[in-house]
Amino acid sequence: MRTYIKNATIIYPEHKLHNKVVNLLVNNSLIESINPNNPNTFDHEIDAKNMLLFPGLVDIQCFSGEPGNEDREDFESLTRAAKSGGFSDLFIMPDTSPTIETKSSVRYIEHASGKNGIRLHAIGAVSKNLKGEELSEMYDMHLSGAKAFSDAKRPIGDVNMMKRALDYVKSFNGIVYSFPLDERVSPGGMVNESPLNTALGLKSTPKLAEELLLNRDIYLLNYCESRMHVSSISSEDSISLIETAKQKGLDISCSVALSHLLFSENQLNTFNTNYKTNPPLRSESDRQALIEGLKSGTIDIIHSDHSPEVIEDKDVEFDQAKHGMTMLETALAAYNTNLKDQLSFEAFINAFSINPRKRFDMAMPELEAGSDFNFALFDPSKEWVYDAESAQSKSTNSPFLNQTLKGKVIEV
Repeated sequence: MRTYIKNATIIYPEHKLHNKVVNLLVNNSLIESINPNNPNTFDHEIDAKNMLLFPGLVDIQCFSGEPGNEDREDFESLTRAAKSGGFSDLFIMPDTSPTIETKSSVRYIEHASGKNGIRLHAIGAVSKNLKGEELSEMYDMHLSGAKAFSDAKRPIGDVNMMKRALDYVKSFNGIVYSFPLDERVSPGGMVNESPLNTALGLKSTPKLAEELLLNRDIYLLNYCESRMHVSSISSEDSISLIETAKQKGLDISCSVALSHLLFSENQLNTFNTNYKTNPPLRSESDRQALIEGLKSGTIDIIHSDHSPEVIEDKDVEFDQAKHGMTMLETALAAYNTNLKDQLSFEAFINAFSINPRKRFDMAMPELEAGSDFNFALFDPSKEWVYDAESAQSKSTNSPFLNQTLKGKVIEV
């Protein structure tokens, strides 16, 4: 099928066509020509005036039900949701059942890659069964295609285990994720520690829990001279720690969940469990600091933190509910509806598309004839309602459910 896309504005930072209006002829999944003279044979035409064309989004922290919990999400629904949201690549976190901790489990993810045109990449577990006691088969997983290594949202509390992991990946230039949240400081915590949340009567998680473990991991990274990615930072002081580490020349990157850019603890007074996240939503000043951290380049990447949950685990009392929200199919629209005045679209694409590819050694999409059409077309003016009927994900634990959002992906 040949599709003619005309009048599209390219958003591709550092590319020669960035901010240019172009016409493209796409033949199935390949770019046939750019700015063709007289295209007269095509099956479908899209007038993309005032629409944005950019490299498909890359999500470096995505949780999947499959394998093991397909009632929450399977690869079919996950990739449909990703495609509708403008994503081209998903990094699958290892807390599946069984855990992604062997070469065969990595190959299971790789085998599913390409479904609905979405590439899936495995993140291998650092420790067996995510228990933080014994290293997994990291080298074998690396050879099988694992992008990096993480114990998902189970912080590696044992300092020697984290040191061994950082040392081990040096032999193949691998990257270890740090999820900095010292649970010993906040057992059972579920909201930010603040006067605002004291009145809610819920156990709190102070920012100190994040900053203590982050400080430790940065110290270990410096000692081991390895590579590390810090995921899900949520506090202003964490940004300062990352900035200092980068100034020292450490091989470190960090990412923030989109939810922490969109929301603050102010949303919690309704006890809506869809706002229960890990780490918890922080103060408004922290949210603003995270946005500024992206603008300054201290924060490298935005991730979706897509965490599908069945209704039985969300439609309960706040302290009994599981953490997380679905985000893949609403990420772009949520940004465009609520955040575009604070963060430019170019900065958003840098953090959600360009920088992930740079950090994890992925090829950049080529915008030239004969190359794969690895791009998304987004209409920032189109309004739509996100509801259970239109949702592509199996789970709808989203704060945007039944809301009107502005901005829709037209083509991937």
